[in-house]
Amino acid sequence: MTADDTPIAEKPAVPRDNLARREIIGGLRNAMWVGWQMESNWTKTWIYFLYAATRPLALCLIIFFIFKFAGNRPGAQTQFLSTYVGNAFFTIFIAVASGISWVVIQDREHYRIIRYIYATPMPFWIYIVGRATVVLAISLVSLAIILTFGNLALGLGAPFSRIDWAVLIPSTVLGIVSAASLGLMFAGVCLVTARHSILMAEGAGAVFLLTCGVIYPLEVLPGWAAAIGKVLPMTYWIELVRRSFGGYNFTPTLADLSTKGTLLGLSVLTVAFALLAFRWFKFAEDRAKKTGQLDMTTNY
Repeated sequence: MTADDTPIAEKPAVPRDNLARREIIGGLRNAMWVGWQMESNWTKTWIYFLYAATRPLALCLIIFFIFKFAGNRPGAQTQFLSTYVGNAFFTIFIAVASGISWVVIQDREHYRIIRYIYATPMPFWIYIVGRATVVLAISLVSLAIILTFGNLALGLGAPFSRIDWAVLIPSTVLGIVSAASLGLMFAGVCLVTARHSILMAEGAGAVFLLTCGVIYPLEVLPGWAAAIGKVLPMTYWIELVRRSFGGYNFTPTLADLSTKGTLLGLSVLTVAFALLAFRWFKFAEDRAKKTGQLDMTTNY
């Protein structure tokens, strides 16, 4: 065999699974970077976090003054603790659910780049998850600001050293997944409807604020509204969050459930909502592709 006949060593092929994994991780990282730039490139980081905490902090201040005029020491009342903490954590749901659905409207209607995102190898739902991760991080920082302000300035009486982290961490993880699932449902609706559907996420957040027992116990709601609240995972998430801070008996109906039973119910409902949300989003995505609605602009 001559030198010309010597076979050239070929570069080892990258396994398909590894290549797909790299594309997903790279796409997720890029989506997070794009989301952060779009959210905060107009000011300094610390100023933006304060800005993001302003709206939920204002809501919590309203609750404080309501309890202040209803009693002498709002920080000493378990009812105030439960209401304040429930509202503080519910801001995560509003931010994540509306943030996910806003991605569709923003990229399709405002920037008009959704067709180019679909041209990449990355699945669109991975891109949405990356964008939602940024919104989640911002809402968690806002949550820390709200709780710290409540302890230092409002006499909340819930220091971090007394929190039952074994209940708070798994329940919050499940609550975030349920919020992302509902956001994915809203995103699917946005794919096949006009831009006005963005109001649906905020409107649903206001409805869930009532039906999930965030402000009022389920017992004071009409029967049909209480029934809706009992099948929503956010109801059990907020209940577990309150228990981890030492707030009990806010909703007598749920007080009879053990913490393990409440966590089990939250897990089952979260899995069910996640599966339903993913199937609905894939259906809406396929329909938007077939009907030509994927990159349709409706800014009339």
